[in-house]
Amino acid sequence: MIGFAIGVGFAVVIGSIVGYLKKAEQLMDPLIHAFRAIPPLALVPLFILWMGIGESSKITLIAVGVFFPVYLSIVSGIQGVDRKLIEVGKIYNFTPLQLVRKVILPASLPSFFTGIRSGLGLGWMFVVAAELMGASKGMGYLLVVGQNTFSPDLVLASIFLFAVLGKLTDSVLKIIESKALHWQDSFGKLN
Repeated sequence: MIGFAIGVGFAVVIGSIVGYLKKAEQLMDPLIHAFRAIPPLALVPLFILWMGIGESSKITLIAVGVFFPVYLSIVSGIQGVDRKLIEVGKIYNFTPLQLVRKVILPASLPSFFTGIRSGLGLGWMFVVAAELMGASKGMGYLLVVGQNTFSPDLVLASIFLFAVLGKLTDSVLKIIESKALHWQDSFGKLN
């Protein structure tokens, strides 16, 4: 959860700046996309060298893995806000802060939640990857123990536990999303 929160936090801040300011997009977006091309798992040896085999390297790997889908969704959501909505805000003489708070943020929230849910799924994947690399505890470690002791029951139990925890955390995000987007009149509310 710490790695997920750090990744989402950085993605929200940087993605908001890049999505809102054209100059920031021109300066930062190419660099971020260059780093996005590097598979986060390729960074595992570097993180282990810098931070050792401990929680900090796992948290960093998860944060890096979560960052990119959330960042892309934030930037896309902000830049995809209907121009007519922005113009209406300007007609009402909204300050830039009011424009962000009353127009841009609500209009980009659906994309933001999609990115967070996607990042959450990747976060669970990176938990496994991080714990497969020299962990001494955790669910990924249980997978390795099950493999090394020829215990398919332990491997299957670990996989089942990942599925249950992944579904529970996604359900919590889905509830938060539906409460945050209660105002939205969308096709999904017909069912």
